[in-house]
Amino acid sequence: MKASIWRALMAIGMKFHHLAEPRPPRPNFKIVIPSRLSPRGGTFKLVFYVPDSYFTADDEYRYPVVVNFHGGGFTLGTGTDDARWAASVVAEVEAVVVSVEYRLAPEYPFSVGVEDGTDAVIYLASHAEELRLDPSRMALSGFSAGGNFAFTVPLMLHDLINDAGKRNLLDCSSKAKKRKNGHNSHQHADPEYNHNYLHPNSAISPSSSATTPSSSQLSLPRPTQTRTNSSTHSIMKLSDLEPTALEIDQKIPDLQLKCIVSFYPPTDFRSSRTEKRLTNPQPDKNLPPMLTNLFDESYIPPFDAIDLTDPYLSPMAAEDDFLRDAYPEDIVLYTCEYDMLNAEGVAFGERLKSAEIGKSVHGGLVKEVPHAFDKKPNPVRFPKSADRCYSEACAELRRVFGGRASVEERRVLDKSQDVERFEDERRDRVGSLVPGGGVGGVCGVDGDGERMRSSSADAEIGKDRSRTRRESKGKFKLENMV
Repeated sequence: MKASIWRALMAIGMKFHHLAEPRPPRPNFKIVIPSRLSPRGGTFKLVFYVPDSYFTADDEYRYPVVVNFHGGGFTLGTGTDDARWAASVVAEVEAVVVSVEYRLAPEYPFSVGVEDGTDAVIYLASHAEELRLDPSRMALSGFSAGGNFAFTVPLMLHDLINDAGKRNLLDCSSKAKKRKNGHNSHQHADPEYNHNYLHPNSAISPSSSATTPSSSQLSLPRPTQTRTNSSTHSIMKLSDLEPTALEIDQKIPDLQLKCIVSFYPPTDFRSSRTEKRLTNPQPDKNLPPMLTNLFDESYIPPFDAIDLTDPYLSPMAAEDDFLRDAYPEDIVLYTCEYDMLNAEGVAFGERLKSAEIGKSVHGGLVKEVPHAFDKKPNPVRFPKSADRCYSEACAELRRVFGGRASVEERRVLDKSQDVERFEDERRDRVGSLVPGGGVGGVCGVDGDGERMRSSSADAEIGKDRSRTRRESKGKFKLENMV
């Protein structure tokens, strides 16, 4: 089945997902930026979610920024899929969230997505002053395939900063041109590329210079909120951002990654899908083969011609010193017990916290949930476990950005789910990833999303898991698409 059909199906699923109360916010604005790392060139969008104070805070204040990458097997999805996560970060961390609409496979296979993600980080740090961002307080987050980018983008960024020679920033000035009015704005030759901010509900195209009577003109470098109330859509529009050393000299700006937050990511493509499927104690909850085949054939074609040990693809294959030098001190990683990606995710987390690499790894293995448990197309209710998972990840972000977060806030998911924490010394954690290797008590969840323990369930679940060591039939479920 073609990627376009799956994209339409996923869009339907996300519409249902966004119907549940409280409904997630719409983006505040989007911008289009050029690709400088991909030899293919082109442009892609950055989707902004900002705190209410963004337009009214003191001139000198700069917001921490979380750069997010959506899921979808590198093939599906959009920058608004993680709007609920963005809402949590904006409200609980008081940070700006920028969701990257990286270009999708099969039209843009490996490693265009990683290059787009790295381009986005560099661009935001370069234009931090105008965008009111603090480049010394940056974090990356991602879900599934986007969780892979959260781990691979820092590797590419580290290579660029240290001039490893694997990628080079392209000089886009050759495509720039002067406006007819004579102002040197470094306007890109691509008609989609400009730095105008538009309200996402506006019918005006990004390249249009027209405004509605109710539009609010905001001028750089200090945007002020002067929207008017009207039945027509409000438009926020900014003049072009000024060229920086990035555009003029291809210079990497100063920035600091404070944290990586990754939800159920693929980290090792050296293992086959068949091997991965066998690690799931509930094979019927695996993503269907027809979908995972599409992902793999789209992102890494031809499969036998791609180096599966490339750290930009498989971060688990990177050397210890590479991971130690490229990653920030704090890593927040969640894996799902009923997920074929669980084993490699846990193994990666354990390796990151080892003495050889020495990172502080938070989060853990969330028991009895499938891949993308937070993205179910349920129009009635957003899972309490997902909400609490977001909240405790936000608590970690708040802490690394210099705010306060209690131990209870950083472990609030324990109220809904049993979580095997990376911080805890559980030597049998990885062993529990194969069928029959369960550890600890089994948990149920009551109607309010509160965890209930069953003291007699351990033996039964061990029996159940031993009976389910077989390949999944791969029945399609809409909720398994993310």
